[in-house]
Order: sequence, then structure tokens, then C-alpha cells
Amino acid sequence: MTRLLCLGMLVLVGCLRGYSQQKPLSVAFENVSQQQNHFYYEQRLYRNPLKGMVALSKTLATPNDSIAYTPLFQGIPLATYRFSGIGDVRPITAIEQKKITSNYRFPLQRNYKVDVWLQPVFRAKFGYYKKPVRSNTSLLLQSQLYLLAGLSVNFGVLFPLTNDLDNRPHIIRPAPLFINQFYKRDNHFVSATVGLFHNDQYGVNLQYRQTDFKSAWSYGVELGLTGMYYYPRGGLYYEKMDKLLALVDVEYRFQKLDLLLKATAGQFMYGDKGIRFDFIRQYSNVEIGLFAVGTQNGATAGFNFAVPIPPGKIVQTKKFQFRTGQEFRWEYLYAGGYRIGERYQTGYQLDQRLRQYHQWYLNRQFTK
Repeated sequence: MTRLLCLGMLVLVGCLRGYSQQKPLSVAFENVSQQQNHFYYEQRLYRNPLKGMVALSKTLATPNDSIAYTPLFQGIPLATYRFSGIGDVRPITAIEQKKITSNYRFPLQRNYKVDVWLQPVFRAKFGYYKKPVRSNTSLLLQSQLYLLAGLSVNFGVLFPLTNDLDNRPHIIRPAPLFINQFYKRDNHFVSATVGLFHNDQYGVNLQYRQTDFKSAWSYGVELGLTGMYYYPRGGLYYEKMDKLLALVDVEYRFQKLDLLLKATAGQFMYGDKGIRFDFIRQYSNVEIGLFAVGTQNGATAGFNFAVPIPPGKIVQTKKFQFRTGQEFRWEYLYAGGYRIGERYQTGYQLDQRLRQYHQWYLNRQFTK
């Protein structure tokens, strides 16, 4: 596993040496292209996409209403935004998307800077009378290699900080290692991931989502087959892949409040069948949610939140970026430990990433 990490870093260095002579508008942007006042770009610094658009406008010293913005995700264009009085979004056509991505060459990393970030990980259980708070805290040093349009390899190193939650050895070890393919056509989005995930699960995961950035409704499907793994001293321990995840969901957005109601049903991990309801409130930089879940294993409730991780930018040049992760996301489940509605985490959840680009969410901030 260590050899794989070293190989990944060598490939990154090779890409850095062969980095194209593209001159980005700002060191904050990557894979920038331009057609008059229409700019295609990717930024991995801000959790809120509007901050990237504002930064681009300031860099150009050009008013917002005269620029068309098309943010990219792993090299794939998501949508085109214009801000003239109010924000407006236009879907990317298949022809336009092909025109953009057909110019890419392997490895796509040549269009990007070497990106390294710090990501805290915190797990906790509360209520044990001898020790009210038991936790496992780690710090991930992560990076990402872009191969083709939408295709990336994610890798890194995990540094354990504290652990009185389980019997995992207190050793430096590889962070989750996985390959992800992001795909988009019109309002249909797919994320396919294979590798070693968070939550001690390895395997395959497929997410599909139908999302119109102008519509209140969104639908999704998630399928996965995983097994347990962890790193003891001196090796890798794993079990067979026998945990099936099969979920469908529907999400509705209340326009005036940036409030989302999401219902998810199907089979969670460990064969646990049931349903979960999420109430999610989006603020400019923070997301707060309440949820209730009822399954064969029981019923419970909890809350979750996502916040930006300061300071964001640490070191930034045209060829290298060292930063904190875009967000810290955490969930508290009352009556945890009974395997009620459990899931695992890949690199990102498709619904969580895409809701940041909804027209109503961005326009609400723009008109404040």
C-alpha cells in the first residue's frame, strides 16, 4: 500500500514537470478556458461555488452581469451561470460538454496544480457512564490525481491523534484509497467509486441522481457492495464483500427558505431495511440538518452539519496548492451502536455536492 502511495506521488511530480504553459486567471483557479466573456474553470478551495464566481469576477475586474461562469467538477462542466439582477442557470448541452472535454489529454492532471489538503476525521459515542465521551480523532493528508475527464484517483496518509473508541492500533497508515468516475449528461449525474472507503469499508459504490438546478425536485439511487477492512500492525485485514446497500431517495426544495426535505428508503448496511427522513437547511457557508430513521433494527433520530474548515488556503501557487478540506461534515445519532440505518462514506455524496449549485441557493445569496 505504501508503494502505491509513493507511485502516486511520483506520477504527480511527473505531471508537475510536464505541466502545460496555461496561464490561469488567478492561482485560485485551474483548467481555465475562455470564449469571450464565458469562462470555464475549476476551483477546489471554496465550499460555496458563489465565492469562486465572485473571486473570478474580482480577478477580471469585470462586473458579474457581463460574465458567464461554467464551473467544472473533475473536468466535467456542471452548468452555466449568469448574474444580472438575479442569478440564472443554463444546462450544459451534450454537444457543448463534448467540445470542452475533447480537448483534454491524458493525464488530465497536466491542466491542474498539485493539490494537497488536510481533512480532520472525528467519530464519537456519548452516554457511557464510566466515560461519557469516547472518540476517535485523526487527520488525513490527502491528494488527488486527475486521469481523464471525470476520472480521479484519491489517496493520502492518515495520522491518528486520539482513540479511546475502539481497539484500532495507533499507527500512521494509508488514508482511504479509491478511484472515482464522475459522469454527467444533461440533468443526469453518475458517480462510480471503487476502492478503500471511509468507515472501514472497501468495495464498489454507484450513485445516480437526476437534478435540475432550477427545479424543486431531485431523485437518486445508490447501490453498493462492500466488506470490512482495517490496518493492523504490519498489514491489511479484510473480510469478504457481503454488505449490500440499495437505496432510493426523493428530495424537495422549498425555494424561499433553502430548506430541503429528503426521504430515503431501501436497504442500509448489514441488511437493515427501512426509511430515513432528512430536513436540511442551507446557509451561505453552513449546512444544518435534522433526521429521523426507522428500520428493522430500531428507530432513532439525530442531527448533522457541514461547515468550511479554516483557514482554507495555506500555500498556493500556479502549480501547487496546500489547503484545508472544503468542509467538515459530522453526524450525531441518538442510540448509536445498534446499526440503525448505517451507511459508509466515499469521497463525496452526489446529492450533497450538487445541491451547492442550485440556482435558488446561489441566487438567494446573490440578492442579499
